[in-house]
Amino acid sequence: MRPAALALVLLAAPAARAQTPEIEAAIQAKLGASRYALKLEDPAGGFAPAAGGKPGLRATSACVRTLKYSGAKLPNADNHAAFVMACFDPKTGGFADAPGRKADVTLTSVGVMAAVELGVPKDRYRKALDYLRDNAKTFEEVRIAAAGVEAWGVKDCPFSVNPWIDTASAEMRKELPDARDGGARAAGSAAALVARLGARIGRQEHLLLTGILTSGQRPDGGWGKAGAKTSDLETTYRVMRALVLLEQRPSEPARLRAFLAACRNADGGSGVVPGEASGAGPTYYSAIVTHWLARFEK
Repeated sequence: MRPAALALVLLAAPAARAQTPEIEAAIQAKLGASRYALKLEDPAGGFAPAAGGKPGLRATSACVRTLKYSGAKLPNADNHAAFVMACFDPKTGGFADAPGRKADVTLTSVGVMAAVELGVPKDRYRKALDYLRDNAKTFEEVRIAAAGVEAWGVKDCPFSVNPWIDTASAEMRKELPDARDGGARAAGSAAALVARLGARIGRQEHLLLTGILTSGQRPDGGWGKAGAKTSDLETTYRVMRALVLLEQRPSEPARLRAFLAACRNADGGSGVVPGEASGAGPTYYSAIVTHWLARFEK
């Protein structure tokens, strides 16, 4: 049986047990996302960011996790693990998007997450943690580096993450724009960073943050960047990541499901905004947000 067919067989059984339109729609969304991700696969190793592209580390990480959260089996896992490690430079500790290219903080964090997900022994890329420690300086760099440390295991992190927590705390003290005009994105980014690293968020801060995050949901059902009229999946992912970590449901899940559906395309993948071509990244955002919604609704 072909890998794509096998994945669909694994997903098809729950479809027979669908009891509501929402459950049926979620199952169909998972089937579509897994089909799309598998179309981007190079069986020799890696996934492309979009149809017709060449394999890249970010796309590989996104597709591996799309298949995971869609309930599909990952084919050729050893080859994909080998591709991820081919993107690692043992001299610097950095990961690049493709073998031989330049490493940076974002890609190194993505590489750590992908390697952990694929079960690569940590000793093979332990120096990546040194790279993150030495190179994550800006808030955005620290934010994504924290995701890599979370995947690695905060308790096993070989350096103190307190300076990163201080960076996030300083970000949360800044005056935020309107919740629907980028404020929820900013608050969610900082809150997720703190929560990922296991730092305590006080009751008053928790109430303030969850209020900003939930009130920032736009009429179209998603969350968006400052100045943007349309919500986008990347911002929606950031806010939902924070809500999950804060154990807070979105206030209007039905509108959120409608936004996810609006971003979904006939090929099963999703664009970052409605009407945009599908890509590995936004398809992953849609898949994991769909997964979180199901968790909240259990």
